[in-house]
Amino acid sequence: MNEARFPGVVAAQHAGRVLADNAAASQLPAEAIDAVGHYLTYDNAQKGSTFARAIRTTEIVEEARATFAELIGAASADVGFGANATSIAYAFARTIAHAVRPGDRIAITETDHYANVIPWTWLTRFGAELVVIEVDEHGDLIEASIARALEREPLLVALPWASNATGTVFDIATLAKRANAAGALVVVDGVQAAPHFALTIPEHVDFAFFSAYKIFAPHFGAWYARADVRDRFFRHDDPYMPSTELNWSMETGTASFEALAGWLGTVAYLRDVGGGSLPLAMDRLAAYETDLARTALARFAERADDVVLYGGPANRDRLPVFAFNVHGYDGTALSRAFDAVGIESRAGDYYTPRLMRRLAPDFGNGAVRLSFAHYTTVADLDRCFAAIDRVIAGRGELAIR
Repeated sequence: MNEARFPGVVAAQHAGRVLADNAAASQLPAEAIDAVGHYLTYDNAQKGSTFARAIRTTEIVEEARATFAELIGAASADVGFGANATSIAYAFARTIAHAVRPGDRIAITETDHYANVIPWTWLTRFGAELVVIEVDEHGDLIEASIARALEREPLLVALPWASNATGTVFDIATLAKRANAAGALVVVDGVQAAPHFALTIPEHVDFAFFSAYKIFAPHFGAWYARADVRDRFFRHDDPYMPSTELNWSMETGTASFEALAGWLGTVAYLRDVGGGSLPLAMDRLAAYETDLARTALARFAERADDVVLYGGPANRDRLPVFAFNVHGYDGTALSRAFDAVGIESRAGDYYTPRLMRRLAPDFGNGAVRLSFAHYTTVADLDRCFAAIDRVIAGRGELAIR
């Protein structure tokens, strides 16, 4: 679906490569690449002045804000930008640190990427206590563990919208409502969810963060903050700063204007896919990826005697993200064997060490991950499973455990 509109995908195809590491970083459509070059050639300036290039830069920032808000179903005033998702989460942690008191509880989950762990564990330096919501053998959050965490009235609960290892999509609206009812600030990692389906920020989410480079755009991050959270935490302390500048503590310094221009190129591509609508574009991407994921799940099920696939049962939908191991083989060597036949995969724990310790203790707490996007073809899947079959048949030069 639309792979020809992604120069990086076309170049990989010509080189005989399969791009199967899309959970780490996605490719950009031609519109985004062209927009970056156009900005740096014709519009490169600091925003906020009276000449044409500065005016255009200011317009790009505001248009980027409005379109990202449209993508996640939020108001433009609720959205801001930063260097990347992890930096944004850390900025929010630093912004709320003054509200932390000794004994306050911070709840994280075993399934989260470290971007949604390390910023909150940093708050233990101010006396906060950590509560960990555990997962089961599928990587699903354990209900009893959720209940215990919320009974302790945490100050903050950090939740995943989707797993970058198992592809599981969590019921974030229900989880956020429960956490909010317990009196917690609710922070959501939307990084893996945003590239794969249409989002609407649930009303009980206080803060969420995203990576644009996972959504077919250049490297930058974006965040959502509810209005009352901004009013409480983002206010400035200098009387000379205009009262409207509430985001100064989060949007520090000069943004990557060329990256925001590239985002508008991505938006142009998505609008073309969705007939002008960003939510419809994401629905169409999701429909294609759902079929792709079901095809992959069926193929994994056929190889269940030799392959351990992590996540929910094979008959349960997930994002097109698959962490797995092959009995008898080392995951890193397996990933290198894939690379030798032109398949780009990832091995390890994908910055989710708690999760992989729970799921893959028999394989060194890690696994190989194949992750796909809407520009992945069935032919790409065929090559991936042919490589897996080659390994199973013992023809790969791998280090046996």
